[in-house]
Amino acid sequence: MNQVSNLDFYNHALAIREMQLQLTASNIANQDTPDYKAKGVDFKQAFKQAIDAQNIGLAKDNTRHFDGVGNSRGIQVGYIDTGMIRPDGNNVNEHLEKANFAEQQAFYEAALMFANSSKDSIKNALKYQ
Repeated sequence: MNQVSNLDFYNHALAIREMQLQLTASNIANQDTPDYKAKGVDFKQAFKQAIDAQNIGLAKDNTRHFDGVGNSRGIQVGYIDTGMIRPDGNNVNEHLEKANFAEQQAFYEAALMFANSSKDSIKNALKYQ
């Protein structure tokens, strides 16, 4: 594995957690859309890929540029098995998605707290050099 600074570590984790929050919110919003399939991110796989590659996504120099097909900011997005498929083809499990959203929000907030703590530690160390 490549050498990674604490801030890179937390930036990768935050980007993946943010993507999962967006996908979960989209799943909840589309719970009544026929043929909609729930999407998600495998955190461990995405994090390992981000750290190994030291790259999260395509370089975009304009906010209007689109992400690459099959990934979002370099994070592999896939369909998730929710354990159910309704007659209209939708597989969103509302209760599972709401629980997942709460869990991902807690993980995101924890990673943000650790990132801020790491940033403050680095800032203090530089201040007293």
